[in-house]
Amino acid sequence: MLVQRLRLYLEPPACRVPLATASIAFLSGHAVKCCLMTASGQRSQASVDVASRFSVQSITKSFTAAVIVRLAAAGKLRLDAPLSEWLSDVPNANRVTIRQCLQHTSGLPDYGSLPEYHKAIQHGEPPWTFTQFLSRTHAEHLLFEPGTGWRYSNIAYMLLRRLIEAVSGQTFAESVAAEVCQPLGLRSTSVIQSRDDFQALAPAYTFTASSDGLPVDVRATYDPGWVAPGVVASTATDIVRFYDRLFAGDLLPGPLLEEMRKVVRTGEPSMQRFVAPSYGLGLMADPRSPYGVLFGHNGGGPGFTSSAFHVVSPRGQAVTVAVLSNIENPFEVELMAWTILHALMTESRSAGA
Repeated sequence: MLVQRLRLYLEPPACRVPLATASIAFLSGHAVKCCLMTASGQRSQASVDVASRFSVQSITKSFTAAVIVRLAAAGKLRLDAPLSEWLSDVPNANRVTIRQCLQHTSGLPDYGSLPEYHKAIQHGEPPWTFTQFLSRTHAEHLLFEPGTGWRYSNIAYMLLRRLIEAVSGQTFAESVAAEVCQPLGLRSTSVIQSRDDFQALAPAYTFTASSDGLPVDVRATYDPGWVAPGVVASTATDIVRFYDRLFAGDLLPGPLLEEMRKVVRTGEPSMQRFVAPSYGLGLMADPRSPYGVLFGHNGGGPGFTSSAFHVVSPRGQAVTVAVLSNIENPFEVELMAWTILHALMTESRSAGA
């Protein structure tokens, strides 16, 4: 029954892209389980299996936050310090703190709604530079006084990427590897640094980066440099391990893990099944979820969509779910993650009854 319900969510995108595939992993207990799913139930294309790597898009923000909090744990920065301590040449750096960037309360703008951004991608233009991203989004004009509102901002996370490099003396990719992937044993996870890296991912299909409105393999048309905050590639299994081990305390000391878990309400209309949409440090959250306090992140961009959730039930049962897809279907992918989470939590409650 669960498999049938999940396949139903793949049917609408499969009508447009017959090779639509979802890589699924979950952990409820001690072992990570994984599978690959298509709408028809038939085997996916030969080049995609459970070990295939997908671009996880904004799930990367959780990795960015983990790196920064690790640097704080090492005494290399303070979460409430202004950006100007390291990035003095950035507009409003003396008014915006690291925590506010992590939590999207900085007032910095975003580029996702800019028509010229999407047109440039469709036309295959080279990515904007760091300075161009700031100027094109008018980053010198804050949307609100820092700390007084909430607005999702990729520009804030672009600055955090630059901050990591300034503080660590390493590239963003090297820092993610050293501070997160190596300590947690995430062997299939790394930052995408070039178009060659992108070519090594699972085939994925895009309309948004297509010049004629027809689906094309995003690997042939898209430059990952357009993701200004940086972007991680991973497997569903590794994403499950990341969130599970993060919240188990394997990466951060307890007090700093609690800093990541501190949330503010997003102030936006309720998302799918979110009771109290909130945001921590690089973490989507719902402190009033019917399953327990929920954390995770969604991701979406040309060719790829992802959704991952971690929750600990009132009984203490930890469940982690990740769904990665090779098409642009954020609604369906998130519903798949919710459906798996619901089934696992229901099973857990029945076992404990």
